[in-house]
Amino acid sequence: MSTSQRASRAALRWLGEQSAASTSSNAAASGSCITLSATRNAQTHSAPKRCGAQRNFRSDHAASLCPPRGAKKHFSTSSSSSSFWPAGTAPPEDEPQWQAGGGPPSNVGAGAAHRKTGSASMYPSPASVSASIAQSDTHRRSEGARLVSAPPPKTVHYIAEMKRRGQAITVLTAYDYPTALAHRSADIDICLIGDSLANVGLGHGSTQRLSVPAMVHHIQTVVRGLSSPLLSGEGRPALPLVIADMPFGSFFASVEEGVKNALALIKEGGADGVKIEGGQEIVPLVERLTDFGIPVMAHIGLQPQRAAALSGLTLRGRTAEQAISIVRDARALDRAGCFAGVVECVPNKVAKEISKRVGFATIGIGAGPATDGQVLVINDILGDLTGPAHVLAGLQETDHASNMPLPLPHAQTPRPPKFVRNFAAQATGGATLGSIRIAAVRAYVEAVRNRDFPNEDVEGYKIKREELEQFRKLLSGEDANDAPKR
Repeated sequence: MSTSQRASRAALRWLGEQSAASTSSNAAASGSCITLSATRNAQTHSAPKRCGAQRNFRSDHAASLCPPRGAKKHFSTSSSSSSFWPAGTAPPEDEPQWQAGGGPPSNVGAGAAHRKTGSASMYPSPASVSASIAQSDTHRRSEGARLVSAPPPKTVHYIAEMKRRGQAITVLTAYDYPTALAHRSADIDICLIGDSLANVGLGHGSTQRLSVPAMVHHIQTVVRGLSSPLLSGEGRPALPLVIADMPFGSFFASVEEGVKNALALIKEGGADGVKIEGGQEIVPLVERLTDFGIPVMAHIGLQPQRAAALSGLTLRGRTAEQAISIVRDARALDRAGCFAGVVECVPNKVAKEISKRVGFATIGIGAGPATDGQVLVINDILGDLTGPAHVLAGLQETDHASNMPLPLPHAQTPRPPKFVRNFAAQATGGATLGSIRIAAVRAYVEAVRNRDFPNEDVEGYKIKREELEQFRKLLSGEDANDAPKR
């Protein structure tokens, strides 16, 4: 027999002699690891506490339960994952539930008197641990059942269904993080990052100065505001469909260039689709984009990107020839696959006839109440300063500033830092720009939903009677030519 074997047998005999004197000494000398079934999945744990403090054991009893210094404790979790902790420590997340009441066994804490009994009941039975695990799993399932997912974002199919049902579609522009947040205060259907950003946001005299990189930058800020996790969940409006304008000149050279820049707005910016100003000349680009599933919104009637060539920002479709040309553009873009189209600054009755003859959703701006929806620039509905003339007008009406309504005072929270002064609240007697934005957006959505906006007589344009009659004659011929041949 080797020296090591003789030493091992001697050690075992000594351990047997000591077992009658102290059960706890056997547990410490055996070098075994204590395996406990945890009630929760292994997670990242905070700094462990000493075993005696963790379970509120008396110090003398805790010393007997802790393995020798340097040993390992193995905590087996309900997900079959394991973690090892130094001797004398226990992770708070994996502490077992000793009893149904959550406390340790009744015999824990008896000190030396209990140790003399040699009882093994200081450890939880497998049945009690299994029951604790089942109870914890049931609790987790009940907690998860109360989690309600956010409503799905709005899509082109949602917009098409709104048109089919005759529901008014709300569209509003946004250019930055605050205006995007204002959108989430109401049930906006489409958020449009328009190239009017060049005018009202960047101070340019026309929309032609806007570049693709600038548009991408602003799309990103809007998307961040719309998709804030705090604004998603049960009882909150669904995310609107996000459409971005194709800047002036970004699709002129070729279809390939147009596709490249459209993809930049979607992939880099985060838009869902694009809006393109133009008529039948942009049909090839629209077809290419829609063939690959990119939503396209048309823009007919007044086209601000072409204002210099069209005698400025004036009413379009005031003559029969102009009106029938707009109808032809609408039909061509409808066949190309557009899901919606902005109809800007045309007589009310012309816009009504267009809406009846195309499958896409017509979104009016200065086109009367008969379109499928409405769009406005958010700065306009807020009365924001979009040019020096507004500043001069504001200076002349300083005396009336104190009479401004103060909607939604709770929108002033959370409180700003102490070193910030709210000059808007000081000038208006308590209102903030944020509260006015929210009130204006909600009032706009309600007016469109109730068909109170726009007013047929006040907020629309008329066409002369003789031009209307001529337009209808041309329209009848156009309808006959467009009818499917049998």
